[in-house]
Amino acid sequence: MVTAAEQGDQTRSRLMDAAAALIAERGWGAVSTRLVAERAGVRSGVVHYHFSTVNDLLIDAGLRVMRGETQRLADAVTGESGRAGLEVLAAAVDSYRPDDEVSLVIVEVMLAASRHERLRTELGALLRTHREGVTHWLRAQGSTDAEASAAVLMAALDGLFLHRIVDDRAAALPIGAPLQRITGLLESAQGPEREEYEGDHR
Repeated sequence: MVTAAEQGDQTRSRLMDAAAALIAERGWGAVSTRLVAERAGVRSGVVHYHFSTVNDLLIDAGLRVMRGETQRLADAVTGESGRAGLEVLAAAVDSYRPDDEVSLVIVEVMLAASRHERLRTELGALLRTHREGVTHWLRAQGSTDAEASAAVLMAALDGLFLHRIVDDRAAALPIGAPLQRITGLLESAQGPEREEYEGDHR
């Protein structure tokens, strides 16, 4: 039998799913309580019962998507050595499509973070944790400047993600070798063959 707490969690999850889908379809600023309620199949009052404002709902929904994606990358890299790990990251970037929900939500969240302090603060903390995981992984592969390399690598991947959304030709560019040069992890990179990635956000 489902408890009241479990039912409440399920409703919150359904509301965040609906909010994320609407962010992707209509854009952050166009999502309303009514639209979320209709998409989730609940009354508008249910939305306000679980979230103080529609912005609180959008922020929580957006952060959940971002946590899921950073965790996906962390899981993919865990256990991979230098070159193979970079290939995994490149493949992850390549998996995003201009019209898929996750890609559109990520773009909207990054833009909204410039306007909403709570989102900016929590997203910044999430990305720092992710960067620390990348730093640890690079250091284990023998990088001599792991922290700075992690920052540059993440910025490069974010930039590639954005370019591929607006320019189909960017998706055809081979990026494996440039990523190796950015991080100093060439084919002969030293370090343990398999290393854990310390970027768990669950």
